[in-house]
Amino acid sequence: MKTVSILLALVNSLLAGLLLIYTLSSNEIHESGTLWLLTKSIAALTVIMIGALTWLASVRTAYTGPLLIGGLYLVVLGAVTIVWTYHLAVLSGDMEYYMVAFGGSLMMRELDHCWVLASRHEL
Repeated sequence: MKTVSILLALVNSLLAGLLLIYTLSSNEIHESGTLWLLTKSIAALTVIMIGALTWLASVRTAYTGPLLIGGLYLVVLGAVTIVWTYHLAVLSGDMEYYMVAFGGSLMMRELDHCWVLASRHEL
């Protein structure tokens, strides 16, 4: 399970990097959406940072308290991503399935990571 957790951390970090690149592209930058642009950028950078911390904690034994808080944050972020994407789909009629997959992937990764920590009795 530890390998699955590391693999999902890598996949989520790569997806967050792609989302960050797409967000900062010239098509997405608008004057009126500055707050939304900043929110998406900070969320993507946080996902990348927590992915790096997950990898570092799996390489060596480290204190896992910040990882549990980060994991809870990513589970909530995944659920919020799915709900917000559905909300935008209802309003605009444009369903972005990749965002639903990204939110589900965030939730699955962190639930798996918490399961790994619980099996090692580090909770």
